[in-house]
Amino acid sequence: MGTSESDEIAYVSVWGAPVVAHTSSNHSAAVPTFGKITSKAGECVVAEPTEYISKDYLNWVWQHRIGPNSDTSSKSNWNVMDNKNWIMDHLSIVKGCGVQVSRNLGTPLQRVEQWLEGYNCWPFTKLGINMVGWATKDKTQFEWSDESMGTVYEGILDPTNGVPQCPDECYRFYDNVNDQWSDTSNCKGEPFDVSLWLKEDIPYGFGYDWGEEISLNNTLQNLYDKNLLFFAHEIGHGFGLPDFYGLEDKPATDFPNCVMMAYSAITVTPGDGWMLRRVLDHVRDRYNF
Repeated sequence: MGTSESDEIAYVSVWGAPVVAHTSSNHSAAVPTFGKITSKAGECVVAEPTEYISKDYLNWVWQHRIGPNSDTSSKSNWNVMDNKNWIMDHLSIVKGCGVQVSRNLGTPLQRVEQWLEGYNCWPFTKLGINMVGWATKDKTQFEWSDESMGTVYEGILDPTNGVPQCPDECYRFYDNVNDQWSDTSNCKGEPFDVSLWLKEDIPYGFGYDWGEEISLNNTLQNLYDKNLLFFAHEIGHGFGLPDFYGLEDKPATDFPNCVMMAYSAITVTPGDGWMLRRVLDHVRDRYNF
């Protein structure tokens, strides 16, 4: 689980993996390529990687970590075929619409999405974040009093832990049990697709199909960092990508650095991008584009 020899290591994570402060190889700055195109002329572009990560490694990840035959006993590993509530599914419903209200919050999402642009007929580009609501116990904590930045919901608390939340009737999600999208007709504001929870009691973050929980302190310390490492990692979970913390999580010890591998990269790499493309390959028939 190494890094390139010239990468600058910031510290070692609680899982024993090096956390990079700077990635000298700068793979993430390169424009995503299609590699070896395997689809026929006139069909949606489907391809295999020719560098950075191998086809065999991609196939292993699908078979053992993401696909229908993967072991989903780990809390950080899901079968994307059994769930239609991932970020990719939401984007297909809202037609990729979004207004980027925060440049740095939108950057990790855009770097993920760049690997989908034009691949397998993915139609969306320049994705941003449309912040439609805020949850709080006390409105006076905000520095604005109107709702120009979205509806402010005051006093709606999660019954399990007392944390402020937006109304359940405003959450647009895919009900996998009843095989349909939720009814948001009773939402008095604008429906939301993903929740972002800033929490003081966690050092890093967690990612789910419904949203992300990330460290409040870490986010404030790195608010002007265009990479926002932890946010990028948790967004990866929102697309159904798993963690790669231990040797048992990977096909081999030379599995390439990626933002999903215990923070071995500070931003989205071709490894992350090709894993995301492989997910799209397998769920493509869900979408009408």
